[in-house]
Amino acid sequence: MKIDDLVIFVEVAKAPSLRSAACKLNVQPGTLSKTIKRVESYYQQELFSRSSSHWKLTSAGETLFQRAIELIAINDKIERELGKPRRPHLRICGSETLLSYFVPQLVQRMVDKELNATLETKTAQDLEALRKHDADLALVARLNEQTPVERQIAAQPIKHVNFVTVANSHHPLAQLCEEPINIKDVLKYPFIVPSSPIYGSMDAHRSLDGWHDEHFSRLITARVDTASMLIAMIKSKPLLAYLPDYMAKEHKLHIIDIVGCPYTCKQTIWLCRHKQIHHHWIHIFD
Repeated sequence: MKIDDLVIFVEVAKAPSLRSAACKLNVQPGTLSKTIKRVESYYQQELFSRSSSHWKLTSAGETLFQRAIELIAINDKIERELGKPRRPHLRICGSETLLSYFVPQLVQRMVDKELNATLETKTAQDLEALRKHDADLALVARLNEQTPVERQIAAQPIKHVNFVTVANSHHPLAQLCEEPINIKDVLKYPFIVPSSPIYGSMDAHRSLDGWHDEHFSRLITARVDTASMLIAMIKSKPLLAYLPDYMAKEHKLHIIDIVGCPYTCKQTIWLCRHKQIHHHWIHIFD
């Protein structure tokens, strides 16, 4: 029997209702119900008499409640004495760009929910690390609103992204008036592009940054493999780049308003996890 399941059983037993316990633990009532059924199956005993509005401990439930409290206290004492308190360990995977820009938001959720956890990030494309259980959460980007569809994976959208053409404030195009600039004039200037899919996967007919070079060929003078290097080059050189709007906003880059190009690139950033939960605290990210 997992100690985490007993902790949940005790919280449900102490709460006036299942919904109240779910609110305290920041999980769905259905998740708590499944945990209780798992504990009942393990001990081959009915632990609660259930009604629509109230759960009441049975005689067996009262016995387990007392013993579970003792066991949890002993476990906590052992961990204190060994100097290794049990802390949640959160593993998040994604591309370098997605990790850089969205992990701080996830950490803030942990702070808001008072989750004292250690954090580990892993650079990975798509869902491979999540499939192998090498990560608890995965940040993935999909064009438009395409959902990462896999039977065992739950996904929720956390950001809708538009790609924009940017430059530093000293670029000749940034010095022009606020009127939109024709795509033919934009293509006269050099671009910097990624040499790997740092923004996430793209369709086969797009370049790695989402641009349609087969229709609007650019003068590419630099290729880099990290977002940090790309940003540094834009800020220091008269280069244009096509990148997600959240990066432009974060780094206060000048956005070039373009006309004459029918193409756009839109992404949705998804936060993915396994549907089968092994840690109840993972629900704070739902």
